[in-house]
Amino acid sequence: MKIAVVGLGNIGFNLFSYINKKYPNSVVGVDIDAGRVNDLRSQGYRVTTDYRALTGIDIWLLAPSTGDQGENLFAALGEMIICPGALISIESTLPPGTMELVRKYLEGKGYRCGQDVYLIHVPHRVMFGVDETVCDTPRVMGAFTQACRDKGRQFYEPLVPQLVEVEDVRIAELSKVVENVKRYVDVAFAQELYQYCKDQGMDFAELRKAVNSKSNVELLGTDWGIGGECLPKDMRFLRKVCPSPLLEGAAIADQEYRDRILQQVGTHQNVLIKGLSYKAGVKDLKHSRGVDLVRALEEAGNTVWVVDPLFTPEELEAAGFKTVEKFDEADLQGWIVLEREKALK
Repeated sequence: MKIAVVGLGNIGFNLFSYINKKYPNSVVGVDIDAGRVNDLRSQGYRVTTDYRALTGIDIWLLAPSTGDQGENLFAALGEMIICPGALISIESTLPPGTMELVRKYLEGKGYRCGQDVYLIHVPHRVMFGVDETVCDTPRVMGAFTQACRDKGRQFYEPLVPQLVEVEDVRIAELSKVVENVKRYVDVAFAQELYQYCKDQGMDFAELRKAVNSKSNVELLGTDWGIGGECLPKDMRFLRKVCPSPLLEGAAIADQEYRDRILQQVGTHQNVLIKGLSYKAGVKDLKHSRGVDLVRALEEAGNTVWVVDPLFTPEELEAAGFKTVEKFDEADLQGWIVLEREKALK
């Protein structure tokens, strides 16, 4: 069995690493980012930028960053050398309706789903900082034919704790988008309540403790706004196909919350930002609302320093930020200090 993992970003590499341990010497990864590939090669991984090297692949696992219109996925499909009988599993989160476009694309190339190739959608699920791999939690699988589902089940059942099969592939598409948009709305609600508590002189942490004492309720915490790659993108996906005042309101509320954090500082201030990663506990600055805040504060004429326990001062400086190794309260007299879970003064 020869397996190819397409896309070696955070999700794709996590998938690649896990499958590589399960099936040693059977897996190769491909990514168009030459720097990423060279870095992984230096660590001993079997990876390439050249799709022409991927011949005789039995199972394709696609996890590229989707792009707003699925363009990255179709770019990858256009490069793949697909053998008859291959299983093609798309793990990327997709704009609803994309799987139908993929099916038509493959049919246009002469591949009939369920006969010549076996096409399935198994959207990835992982909570970085909680799960170790993308296969630690139940997975949803959808397909156009029973033969495709059978082929997919044969591969995925030994890998995941539970495989939830749905007959309508659109349900599989929508399920992942809905999961992320549900969290987006929950965070936006928490941000609104945090602002209300701040305005009324109440402790939001105490409110959370009180509300979350009921077992079927969870009032989430707040951050610098709703960031990361997935939640804002999936909100756009869902709003495009499901126009809704609720979804529009959540997006507006998040923008207004981020604007309030920025506007409270004003200009020509010394500001210390505590916590910069895109998510608490995850060492990654990409798609970070904290990074966005720092840059916006600087553009407004402020001088901004940052600290984050996940990064050394050297790492933060290399990323273009001012930082300090040690400080005490006396050093911060007259400064504005903002923390990711206490972003409002």
